[in-house]
Amino acid sequence: MTTTPAATPDGSLEHSARPRKFRPEVQALRALAVLLVLVYHIDPAALPGGYIGVDVFFVISGFLITGHLWREASTTGGVNLKKFWAARARRILPASLVTTVGVIVIALVLLPPSLVESWWKQALASVLYVENWALAAESVDYQAASNSPTAFQHFWSLGVEEQFYLVWPLLVVLAVALWGGTRGGVVVRNPARLRGILLAVFGVVAVASLAWGIMQASGDDPVAYYSTLTRVWELAAGGILALVIRDTKRFAPLRNTLVVFGVATIVTAACLYDSGTPFPGVAALAPTLGACAVIAGGRTSGPGSLRVVAESWAVQRVGDISYSLYLWHFPVVVFFGVYTDRDPKPTDVMVILIASFAMAIASYTLVEQPIRTVRWFRADGRMLVAALVAMVLVAGLTLTLPWRVQGTIDRWDSNAQAAASEADETIPEGIERDFAPFVDGSTAISPNPIKAAEDKDGAINACQAAQRDTVTAMCEFGETENPKATVAIVGDSHAAMFAEPIIRIAEERDWRVVTYLHSACPFSADRRSGDSPEVEACATANAQTRAEVLELAPQLVVTAFQESYALAPRGSEEHPGAEGLAEVWNEWLDRGFQVISLQDTPHARDDVIECVTENYTDPTQCDQPRKDALGGRDTVPAALELAPGVKSGEFLDYFCNETTCPAVIGNVLVYRDPNHVTRTYMEQLTDRLREVLPASL
Repeated sequence: MTTTPAATPDGSLEHSARPRKFRPEVQALRALAVLLVLVYHIDPAALPGGYIGVDVFFVISGFLITGHLWREASTTGGVNLKKFWAARARRILPASLVTTVGVIVIALVLLPPSLVESWWKQALASVLYVENWALAAESVDYQAASNSPTAFQHFWSLGVEEQFYLVWPLLVVLAVALWGGTRGGVVVRNPARLRGILLAVFGVVAVASLAWGIMQASGDDPVAYYSTLTRVWELAAGGILALVIRDTKRFAPLRNTLVVFGVATIVTAACLYDSGTPFPGVAALAPTLGACAVIAGGRTSGPGSLRVVAESWAVQRVGDISYSLYLWHFPVVVFFGVYTDRDPKPTDVMVILIASFAMAIASYTLVEQPIRTVRWFRADGRMLVAALVAMVLVAGLTLTLPWRVQGTIDRWDSNAQAAASEADETIPEGIERDFAPFVDGSTAISPNPIKAAEDKDGAINACQAAQRDTVTAMCEFGETENPKATVAIVGDSHAAMFAEPIIRIAEERDWRVVTYLHSACPFSADRRSGDSPEVEACATANAQTRAEVLELAPQLVVTAFQESYALAPRGSEEHPGAEGLAEVWNEWLDRGFQVISLQDTPHARDDVIECVTENYTDPTQCDQPRKDALGGRDTVPAALELAPGVKSGEFLDYFCNETTCPAVIGNVLVYRDPNHVTRTYMEQLTDRLREVLPASL
């Protein structure tokens, strides 16, 4: 879309001062930003706030893009959207699509089947430049905390930028439409007026986005980190800077100070911030304003100048390849983790760095530069069509990921169905044979490890309150019309695992079962350690549940929780949390309720599901040492000593021998994630629970 060129009162075209075509300080800022992100992704402990490098990139993009749009609009009177979007496609798409194809090809070779679904979805989201919204959707899932990162996860920032590139020129077009004033009956388009309109529009966007980001970040909303709405103010800050900046060689001491201040602010934030810093929002002001200060300082000289470093060959070359380095470093880091299943050692870090830089140089030399310079791609219409076709083709290529494992899924589904029918025989035999897998001679596992997360009771799971809920929902099961007794099950998702076999027993005995289940919320008079919104919500919900259980007056209360959770101590309490547990247990006992505390099930390896899918024919490779599986379990025994009337239920002999806690016993997968047991295996605890629960109430 174009409009009439801007005219001065005498009818001549108004041209703004010509800015420098190349800004080495911006290239150096790119180098700093990508190195911060690179170090952070390789070893977060070395630079816990290195993620702010992305915010520096946002400022740079907003500055350069807005500067381009401003110069075009103020000198020609309009914005050629076709030309603009073609230029963005020429700059961004080739390298990112080639990276996506490369990652898919490597994933087809290295990826365990359990990871394919999440990788495929994120690959497709990356091609469509909506990865930030895909991650935002996953981040609100309770189970998302245990998800492994995909090699496409870093595409979220490209999604934010591409969405910015789509909308930002439209705002400039809107400003151009509002541009112009009447002087002596003649329409006059003064660039100063256009600048004012743009500053007003961009200012409104920046303030609204920053305010929204602060509100979202203060509420610890995981969506805030990835949302375009909470990030666009950083790009807008760069855009506003592009409208007001003036290149000058004057004020050298002040400009030197600005640059040093900007770099120091960015580096300090990278060192002091960490994963617990509410972000974005107020904290994002540091890298944003720091980047703006460096750009505003410009090309410095004299005492205090960083020019020698900024314009050095090494820094400028890293700036040149920064985009390709950003694209390739994260897949290298992720594939290293997938292949080795360990944190990188110093020698590994060198290998990761060499591989990342090698891929970046190759991408820059063979993809970025040729596409930007080859004449065939210079035609805007041709470039846009080529970009669309390429995106469609690569989007289609992402389908090879689920296609690759579909045969495996079908075969393992069949195996799981057969193994499930024999579980009552194979599990006891497996336990008797020192917790061995495949005791019937078949290589079959139930449930299908790829679908392990689905192996839980839907009705019980639906009755769990989410972590941030301030009320724990009550649900009823068993005999609800004319029960012989009422049983309350109180606790977190680990209590929920025991609920199904307890409900089965209750149905046999005509008991009513009332559940109070709250994810990641141990039921105690004491709080979980920490001050997060989830901890606050848990404390509020537990206070209400405590009152409701007393009012319910059940004959029996059964409670359990993930015992690795740290509970807040009471003064010099030897076992923090023990007194809080004992307080509510003794309160129930004083009211005449029987109380049973079910001890927690052992924990599996963090990558247990991925490990089993990689070692389907030899799942012993995924067993957890007993000492690791039972870590952090001093609180409940200490609480039982303080509440001697409470009966304890313990099931360790169903899960571990003297040295290990296996991932597969008989032909049944024990775990559906690192700390939850599959429904199929929990069914085997029914007979033991019949012994633990009173025969009558």
